[in-house]
Amino acid sequence: MTILLLSRLGFSVPVGASLGSEELWLLAIAIASVALVLIAVLFGLVIAALQRIDRHAARTHTAAKQVAQNTVALWALDQMNRDLVAIRDAARGAQRTGEPTGGNPPLRTLADKLQDALGSSAEHDDKDS
Repeated sequence: MTILLLSRLGFSVPVGASLGSEELWLLAIAIASVALVLIAVLFGLVIAALQRIDRHAARTHTAAKQVAQNTVALWALDQMNRDLVAIRDAARGAQRTGEPTGGNPPLRTLADKLQDALGSSAEHDDKDS
């Protein structure tokens, strides 16, 4: 069978020749070596592709973090815009009814939010002036 395989691969094999055990070992070692080299090359290509994927994933992760940091400011502006619209609407309502603005619940809530955000720094600012 080995001689038939060699003759089909293009090797010239004399008729009636048989391979000894040494030739069979050399042939097996040669075939295994070629297979091993091919496997090593394929593993090298896979490792290189995985490293490229890792680099691109790291760049994508960095870009996503920057986008998240930039959109936090937009969210804060949107929240501030909603608070300012509530203040405006409460002030207009107080102006129409003639009530003092301190009695308006939206303004009181926003004043509490501002006081919490400023903390004790507003008290220190009043004492310094």
